[in-house]
Amino acid sequence: MVSVLESSRVSPPPNTNVEKSLPLTFFDLIWVPFHPLSRVIFFDFPCSTNHFIENIIPNLKISLSSALQHFSPLAGNLIKPSNPDSETDFHIRYADGDSVSVIFAECTEDFNQFCGYQVRAADLLRPLVPQLPGESRVEVCGEECLASPLLAIQVTVFPNHGVCFGFTNSHVVADGSSMFSFVQAWASLAKQVMLKEDGSNFQVPFYDRSLIEDPLGLGAIIQRNFRGLATAEQMEQVAPDQSIGGTKARVTFVLKQADIEALKSLVIQKRPALPYVSSLTVVSAYVWTCMAKTRAAVVKGSEQEPLNFAIAYDCRARLDPPLPASYFGNCILASVTVEKKEVLAGEEGLFTAAELLGNSLSAKINNKDGVWKGASGLHDEFAGVTRGEWFLGIAGSPKLDYYNAIDFGWGKPRKFEFVSEPFSISRCKDSKVDLELGFIMPKNEVDVFSTIFAQGLEVST
Repeated sequence: MVSVLESSRVSPPPNTNVEKSLPLTFFDLIWVPFHPLSRVIFFDFPCSTNHFIENIIPNLKISLSSALQHFSPLAGNLIKPSNPDSETDFHIRYADGDSVSVIFAECTEDFNQFCGYQVRAADLLRPLVPQLPGESRVEVCGEECLASPLLAIQVTVFPNHGVCFGFTNSHVVADGSSMFSFVQAWASLAKQVMLKEDGSNFQVPFYDRSLIEDPLGLGAIIQRNFRGLATAEQMEQVAPDQSIGGTKARVTFVLKQADIEALKSLVIQKRPALPYVSSLTVVSAYVWTCMAKTRAAVVKGSEQEPLNFAIAYDCRARLDPPLPASYFGNCILASVTVEKKEVLAGEEGLFTAAELLGNSLSAKINNKDGVWKGASGLHDEFAGVTRGEWFLGIAGSPKLDYYNAIDFGWGKPRKFEFVSEPFSISRCKDSKVDLELGFIMPKNEVDVFSTIFAQGLEVST
């Protein structure tokens, strides 16, 4: 289905002036045990494979190298001490000559099937994203450590139809906002090269970690817990399973602004005293309750099952002192809420869910004691997840406008999608006020969920 045309390594320009070692903050360290994230961006671009090889690939390599000059940590490695008694801190190290693995490939399958919105096999997109290269052993200050690559890229041409960019990155190096900034920078530089334009349009990343205080010493606590879990496989055992086997399916729904406003109005009408109601909390509440009703219909006899839901929020502007929006790394926390399935699936489920999510998120983002007060309780909030309870979190954000801000010279993307995340939200391709909701779930739940989702919107309007 997918054949490799070329396997390359792309480095920043020689003598790139960067920090050779980037310390990890608490916000980075919490992601050490989690699986890499993969996302794809499809573009309509009817070129031949020969044109892709002779013209597109060289331009993409040149522009990627230029982008990595500003985002050099992505070409580096996560350094992890292999000795549990080590005094070496986890950190990201970049050295001249470090590079990103880039695969250029060809796919002759149906382009429209890959970038559609209909129900498809969950693993359909897997061949379009690369795996991160394996870790290696390196010596740091006389001590043996493990070095794990942080980013891999695959660009696949569908002859005479389009091109797909696939990205796989460790969450330790960048959150969604930072990865978006990198992709935007690469696209801007590629468009400049391709169209022979002057100047490019992107924010230069900000790396200064000294502005992030850790008054509770949470980063040091996490590092102590992870020392001795040397390999990625060992570390991932403490993170929830996000595998997408052949028994799962993916689908994308478009949620119109009119539907969002109708849901908000319904919640406000039924719970007028709620202190915090937003589009995000109401949409999340609706998805949460639809999932609960689906599980009630499919999984019998588990009415007391706890269902966990997490909403991430950006902390850059909430720190004291605040960080610039261009800060590169991780700077997000999550608000986790749990409720029994029978409550969420009941008649008052939507309103209860909106109240729980709104109160939890509001308490976090408006905390007078600051971000760190909420961070200290993160372990307890995720206790249910570590026990293996049902969990759903949001990947992506409508604030990251892939459809209107990413242009490699071929116009706006045809489709943006996460590859392995059970639930994602992004701004809609055809409207800045509508949302695209991406789901991955067991095949036997898709039709039930789709029916419940559609019927609920009809009732709300």
